[in-house]
Amino acid sequence: MTSTSGMPFPTNPQDPVNAGATTNGKEGFKEPSGPEAREVPKGSSSLVNNGQSSITPWGKKHRRQYQRLMTLLYRWESMGLSIVRIDLTTAVGGDPKLMTKHYETLRRRIERKIGKRVHYWWVQTEEGNGVLHTLMAAEGSLYVEQEWLSKEWEKSHGAAIVYIKRYKKGFYSRKRVSKYLVSQYLAGQWGNIRMGWSWKRTFNIPISKAWKLFCKLFRNRKFPILLAKWQTFLRGELVDIDGIKSISMEKGLFVNSEWRWAYGLAE
Repeated sequence: MTSTSGMPFPTNPQDPVNAGATTNGKEGFKEPSGPEAREVPKGSSSLVNNGQSSITPWGKKHRRQYQRLMTLLYRWESMGLSIVRIDLTTAVGGDPKLMTKHYETLRRRIERKIGKRVHYWWVQTEEGNGVLHTLMAAEGSLYVEQEWLSKEWEKSHGAAIVYIKRYKKGFYSRKRVSKYLVSQYLAGQWGNIRMGWSWKRTFNIPISKAWKLFCKLFRNRKFPILLAKWQTFLRGELVDIDGIKSISMEKGLFVNSEWRWAYGLAE
C-alpha cells in the first residue's frame, strides 16, 4: 500500500517483531568494544512485543515519524555515511529546556573534532530529568571517545552520563532502529516531546513533498516500482519519469516545472 501522507513505508512498522532485537540484542546497532561498550537506557516498561505502547497505539504521527526515520537512514546509508546513536542526559537540578541549545553546541564541537559536517535526528523526552535521543551521521569515521563526549556534554549541559553506539547498516537495522525509537520514546508522548532533524542538510528539498509528487507521477505504477524509483532518487541517481523527463536529487535536473519549488533550477 502506498502512503501519500508522508514517506513510503515498505513494511508494516507494527509487524510482530521484537522491537530493537538483533543477534546481539542491541536494537540494530553493532556490539561495540572499548569505550562504546555501555548499556543503552531501558525504554518504557509499558511496551509490548509488537513494538507499540500498551497505552497508546500508533497513530498517523507515529507512522509518519517511522517513515521519516526509514527514509533518513536509507539516505545516510546511500551517502556512505558513518552513523551512530548518542543518548544525552540531564543531571539532577539541570534545565532540560536547554538541552537542544546545548546539543547544537556539542554537535558543532564534534564537527570541529572530526572536520566534517554532521547530519542528525533527535527527539527530546521527559525520561528522568530529561533525555535527548539522537542519531548522527558524517563522512568517514564518526567515532568519538566516550570519555571525550562525556566531558564535552558536562561542559555544555552539566551532565556526564552519555551513551554512544555504532549503527549497523542494512534494511533490517533501518526497520528495527526506526521502530525501536518510535516505540520506546514517541508512543504516547506526543504532548511531552520535541523533535528535530537536518532535512535540509541531508536532502536539500522538502522530502515529504517530494514523496507526494512521486506518488502523483507514478500513480499508475505498482508499489514495488514506485519504491524502487524512490530509492533511486534517495541515492542521488537519475530517475526516469516517462522516457523524456528525468530528475536527480543531486544534479537538480528538474525538467518538470512542478519541481521548481525544490531547487529553482528548472529551465
